[in-house]
Amino acid sequence: MSSGEAMPRTGQLIRDLRRTPMFRQVVPMESGIGWPIPVRHRDGETHVYARLPLYGLQRADAVTNLFPPFAMITVHWPEGRVVEFADFTYSRPWPAGASAGPAGVFPHEAVRGMTTRDYMTERDRVLAGYDELLDSLRAGQPFTARDEFATLLRRLLEPGLEPYYRALGPRFFDQFLGPGPAVSREQTS
Repeated sequence: MSSGEAMPRTGQLIRDLRRTPMFRQVVPMESGIGWPIPVRHRDGETHVYARLPLYGLQRADAVTNLFPPFAMITVHWPEGRVVEFADFTYSRPWPAGASAGPAGVFPHEAVRGMTTRDYMTERDRVLAGYDELLDSLRAGQPFTARDEFATLLRRLLEPGLEPYYRALGPRFFDQFLGPGPAVSREQTS
């Protein structure tokens, strides 16, 4: 993304969410907002939502340790109105022991050689892809940038968090990344 170009709406939504009083009240400072998980509901009219996993961060030397998601915020697309906050200590999508300790690090292997600028450019491309995907779901039209979006998401998605993402949005991640491992309720620590 070149300078002067507008930030993708999904990126703006994430940035605006961080500034809300609700976010500041319930989300620890050292937290990241994960890749959106699109959801479409049809009940006479179509409503599209972005489910945003929240995960812990712990900076260490040259890497940042990533911890499994501890909560999720769901927002209505495109205006970003919060419609749900799920704290995973209450609504457990996986066994409690499955989320102990770091799940991975950032930067991960696929992005380790990128400059910050290159990473942010790729991130903006993924977020712009989310804009197009969410709009296409809302309009009931095909998502034409599927292959490029899937390639970019695969490169930027944090491998250590992938099983958690898949547990939270199996259909979405299977569709764009192919089958893969998910942390399940049946797994033990």
